[in-house]
Amino acid sequence: MMFFIVGIGSASSIFGVINLYHVKVKLLSFDRFFVNEAASYKLAIINPSQSTIYDINVKIDTEDKHISFIESEVQSTLSFSTTYKQRGLCALKEIKVHSLFPLPHEIKYKYINLEEKILVFATPKGLSLFDVYNLNDSLLGEIDEFEGIRNFVQGESASYIHWPSLAKGDSLRSKNFLHKEDQQTLTFEFDSLSGDTESKLSQLTLWVLECEKNAFTFTLTISGDTLDSKEDTIDEILTKIASY
Repeated sequence: MMFFIVGIGSASSIFGVINLYHVKVKLLSFDRFFVNEAASYKLAIINPSQSTIYDINVKIDTEDKHISFIESEVQSTLSFSTTYKQRGLCALKEIKVHSLFPLPHEIKYKYINLEEKILVFATPKGLSLFDVYNLNDSLLGEIDEFEGIRNFVQGESASYIHWPSLAKGDSLRSKNFLHKEDQQTLTFEFDSLSGDTESKLSQLTLWVLECEKNAFTFTLTISGDTLDSKEDTIDEILTKIASY
């Protein structure tokens, strides 16, 4: 009887190791990461083997997620959230894959470290553009200078909304500003800001995000390079700031 029990235990251990042996993990996508702000990323848990695998648990930090089974040559997608405390290129945190299959008397582990790195942007913090610039006047003309209204376009600034129309029960409408075509370009310069390096990078990050949200055009000069929102993407500009 003892030999029989030992044999079952040994076979269980072998099956458990095989169950996890071929498991692979791939980074699928991730949100923008900012220092000290939680953001999420998606991982593909892949079973490239010819057999179904069972009881797959994936743990990163304190997050532990369970997959009952993954069929042969199929992948399952999991989302995780994490926070980084410094800007720049950061490694993804270690992934622990574990399972109790086929018997719960022994847990099997597999540790995976992905090669991809995530660029963590500076914390968006500081004075709002709307506290520094009179944006309603300088970018859109006087707030009441508009001619007629039109259908609201998704993504437009809330400053375009014609609120009286909404109050009357009409659909969401926008104002046609007289000076919209004369919209000016904002200019940001790292060297002209006060404060230490991190506070200046945080301020620039905040302004870039506010410009993106409100569709403001701008240029940003940092490390001797000038980036233009008409030519460079927001992520390219944020990357330049984070890489300072």
